[in-house]
Amino acid sequence: MLHEFTISMSLKKVDEAIEKLNFHGYYNLYYNQPIEQFTEDNGYGFRELMDADVDLKIFLEETDEAPVDVEKVREEIASILEMKKEAIHYQFVEAQDWQQPFPIINLQNGWYIKPTHAEEEVEGRVIHFEPPRAFGSGLHETTQDCLRFILREDLRGKKILDLGTGAGLLSIAAALVGAEQVVAVDIEDVEDEVLYNARLNKVEKRISVIQGDVLHPTFRVDGLFDWILVNIAANEIKKLYAFLDSHLVSNGKLLLSGMVEWNYKEALDVYAEKGYHVEQISHSNEWVTALVTKKKG
Repeated sequence: MLHEFTISMSLKKVDEAIEKLNFHGYYNLYYNQPIEQFTEDNGYGFRELMDADVDLKIFLEETDEAPVDVEKVREEIASILEMKKEAIHYQFVEAQDWQQPFPIINLQNGWYIKPTHAEEEVEGRVIHFEPPRAFGSGLHETTQDCLRFILREDLRGKKILDLGTGAGLLSIAAALVGAEQVVAVDIEDVEDEVLYNARLNKVEKRISVIQGDVLHPTFRVDGLFDWILVNIAANEIKKLYAFLDSHLVSNGKLLLSGMVEWNYKEALDVYAEKGYHVEQISHSNEWVTALVTKKKG
């Protein structure tokens, strides 16, 4: 059982409040970051709304060994934050509501993305996946489009480079359709997460993970690849041309995603001018994914 205590306050005061609560043993804290989304040349930008109010939520789990005295907790939180107890709102939270459910996703090609908590059986091939707690309730359009491109291929014997791997779904998909070796790269340390998901699908022996910034001039990865997967944004795709070209075999494939309707043509022109051929373009809402072939000797 979970107990939720909610306090409305200015975003500017949240960090101080969290620090005080942590000091007194309250660690399961959460609030939605107030942001404003706007369009820009490279897709979308975000700005933090520092003058906004937020709801800081404090969660306590109750067990037989550790019951929760709701009124006592409200009084303690009020004392810690030097506020009135009446300003702290309480509700009981059903255990199943603690994490927003990640649905089974039908990719409409015989494949499904199935989170580990899902008990429902599906008729088709499955990519098993442990969604992070903050992942949300689905996969971004670009990820789904990339998966559809990859899962229709026979990649047996191929070497794959996955840039911006995140949770590793594209790398896992490539391994599931036969890729011999997959190198997954991310600017964050995602090795444990990627390999955990890979083990769920029994492909961990063919996937290695590197932490690094592919846009930094000192970044290095050895070898040539038959496919390179890039799900970032148009400006970064343009900047990566030299790196991608130097790591892709002749007649190799680039899967470029994260572009939007108002900038994808400019990004793809960079590659077309160098002799690359655009094989196919997929549109999902404003998001664009393209499969490009290196037509060079």
